[in-house]
Amino acid sequence: MTMRSALPHVARVALLLGAASCTGPSYDNTTPFVGDTPEVYVAKVKNILVGLPPTDDEIAAVDKDPNALPGLIDTWMATPEYQQKMMVFFELAFQQTQITAANFIDIMPPNGLPGERQSPLLVQNVRESFARTVLELTSKGQPLTDAFKTKRLMMTPALMQLYAYFEVHQANDAAQITDSFAKANPTLTFTLENSAGPIPVADSLTVGGPNYMHWYNPGIMTQMYPDPTCNGVDPITVNVSSDQLFRIMYGEIPAHKVGTVSCPVKGGTPASTQMLDTDFTDWKMVTLRAPNAGEQPTAFYDLPTLRTATELVVKTPRPGYFSTPAFGANWPTNSSNQMRVTLNQALIVATGMQIDGTDGTQPGSTPGLDSTHAGTGTVCFGCHQLLDPTRSILSANYSWFYNQQTDTTLTKQPGLFAFQHVIAPMATLDDFASILATHPLVPGAWAQKLCYYANSAPCDPNDPEFQRIVGDFTSGGLQWNGLVKELLSSPITTNVTETKTYATNNEVIAVSRRDHLCAQLDNRLGFIDICQLDETNQVGVAKGTIAQIVSGMPSDGYGRGGVIPVLPNEPTLFYRGGLENICIQVAAQVIDAKANPKQPGAKSWSSSQPDAAIADFVSIVMGLTAHDPRTADVTTALTAHFTNAKSGGASATDSLRSTFVAACLSPSFIGIGM
Repeated sequence: MTMRSALPHVARVALLLGAASCTGPSYDNTTPFVGDTPEVYVAKVKNILVGLPPTDDEIAAVDKDPNALPGLIDTWMATPEYQQKMMVFFELAFQQTQITAANFIDIMPPNGLPGERQSPLLVQNVRESFARTVLELTSKGQPLTDAFKTKRLMMTPALMQLYAYFEVHQANDAAQITDSFAKANPTLTFTLENSAGPIPVADSLTVGGPNYMHWYNPGIMTQMYPDPTCNGVDPITVNVSSDQLFRIMYGEIPAHKVGTVSCPVKGGTPASTQMLDTDFTDWKMVTLRAPNAGEQPTAFYDLPTLRTATELVVKTPRPGYFSTPAFGANWPTNSSNQMRVTLNQALIVATGMQIDGTDGTQPGSTPGLDSTHAGTGTVCFGCHQLLDPTRSILSANYSWFYNQQTDTTLTKQPGLFAFQHVIAPMATLDDFASILATHPLVPGAWAQKLCYYANSAPCDPNDPEFQRIVGDFTSGGLQWNGLVKELLSSPITTNVTETKTYATNNEVIAVSRRDHLCAQLDNRLGFIDICQLDETNQVGVAKGTIAQIVSGMPSDGYGRGGVIPVLPNEPTLFYRGGLENICIQVAAQVIDAKANPKQPGAKSWSSSQPDAAIADFVSIVMGLTAHDPRTADVTTALTAHFTNAKSGGASATDSLRSTFVAACLSPSFIGIGM
C-alpha cells in the first residue's frame, strides 16, 4: 500500500523527538537529572487533563513565569474536556467500570439485563452514574469523601428504573426469587398487541382502564419463530412477573404459549421498546431514601413518574460506591466467598490497601468469623480475624446477589470494622461508609491514584514533596480539584526539579492508553466519539474499524485484589501495529475526505495545501508550538516525508495522509510524559 511505503520516514520524526521515549518506561537511575522545559511539561499536563495540545501563549506564559501553570490548570479544569477525562478516571478509581451485560447475570438471576438492543445503554448508565456523582459533588466544593457516604446519585430514568426493579425482583442467598409485584397482583396478565395501534404508556399504566398492562409491540408481527404456530399471533398474553414486565418495557417478547406450543423469547424490534433514547441520556441528581411508614418503593414500571422524579424510594440501602450495581457486577460474590471480595475491593478503593496478612491490627473480638475455615490458631486466622468481622456488615444487609438479606442469622450480625489500626463498631452500612470516609489512609491513597493517572507510575510515599501534597489535601478539606492542581503543577509531575520520586522511578514515558488516546483524537481533531466508546451514539450502528482496533488496545484497569491499577505502559509491536492502523483510518477521514454529517466538527485538510496541513499536524497532532526548539526540524522532516512520498509515485492525497500518519505515530502524540 502506498501509505505504508512512505512510513519509514516516521523514524526520522521519532529521532527528532527523542527516540528513547519509544523504549517504554525507564527505571535507569544512572542517568544524570535534566529538568524538563515548559514545552515538555505544559504539553504533558494539558494532555492528561483535557487531551488537547498546548498553545504558544500557554508555553510562553509558563516560560516567563513557572508559577503561571496552576492558573492554566484552573482554566483547563473549567472545560468540558476535563469533565470527560475525570469521569473516566473516577469510573476506574471507584471500580465502576470493566463490566458488560454478561456480568449482570451474576446479580440479576436468572436472566440478567433485558433488551439486547438497549442493554449496552443501560450498562453505560450503570458505569457512569457514580463517576458523574463524584464530579457533581466535588464541583460544589464537597470533599471527595462525601462520595463515600452519598445517598444522592446522578441517574437517568432508565437507571432509576433498574434500581426500582431490584426492589421487587429479589434473589436470596440460594438464588430463590421473591417477586413482590407478582404476589401483589396474582391474577394480572400482560397483553402485547399490534393491530390496535400505539398505546401511550400512561394508558398502559392506568389501573382499571381498558388498556391497563396492554403494551404496543409491533415486533409480535415481524419476529419469526421456528414453529409457525407462534407467528402472526395478535395479541399475545403473558402471565404476571416483574421480570417479564421489565423485559416487555425493553421491547422483548416474553416466552409464551399459543395453545400447547411453547414460543421462546424474542428480542422485539426498535419500535417495540417503551424506553426513549432520552431515558438513557437525561441525567439528574436523585435522592435515594427508605420508605416512610406504609409507603411502597417506587414502581419500576412507572416511566412517566421516573422521568420527572428527583427522588427514589428503595428498601435496599444504597450508600456510597460499594452499593452500586456497577460495583456488584464487577465483583460478584457467592455462598463461599460471602462478601469477602466485595469488602476487600471496597477497602482498596478507599484506602489503597487490602487485607493481605501484613496488617497488625488486633480486634478485641471477631464477630462473624468463619471458625470452620479460619479458627484461632489456623494459618488463615490472621487475615480472617479482620476480613470476616468487617465484611459482616455487608452480608448482614445484602444477599449474595446484592439484594436485601433475609437470612436472620446474618442480619443480626453487623460485625466490627477492623483494618489498618482502625477498630470501630458498625450497626448500619452508613456506619461502614463513614468509617471508610474518615480512615487515615484515604488522603494518601487518593493522591497516589492521581500519581498513577498523571505519571503512569507511583509517587514515592517517602517523597517529601508527595507528603507535602497529601498534607495540603488533608488540611484543605479533601478538595479534589485542589489536589489535581497541586499534584499536576508539582515537580513530581512536571519534572522541573529532581524529587525523590524521580530518584526512585526516573522519568516514566508511557504509551497513550486507550482512554487517553481516544480523548486526544476526539478533542484535537474535532471528532465525536471516533472510538465509539459512548453507547448513546451507537444504537443500531455497527462498530467501525477504529472501534474494533481500540477494543484490543491497552487500557487502565483493576484486577481482583490489586491495590494498584494495571497500566500497560510499553509500546509493544501489537500496540504499534494497532496504532498505525488507527492513524491510517483517521487520515482517510481528515484529508481530502467528503464531509461526514456524523462528524460535523472534524478537522479537514486538503492535499493541495500541504504546507498549511503540515503546520497543523505539528501544532495540533504533535503538540509542538512555535516556542518549541523541535518544531522547525520536525516541520522539515514531515515536509520531506510528503515530498519523498510524491516523488516515489504516491498521489498527493496518499502522500499527505502518510504524512499525517507519521505525525500521529510521533512520540509526542502517542506518549504520556513527552
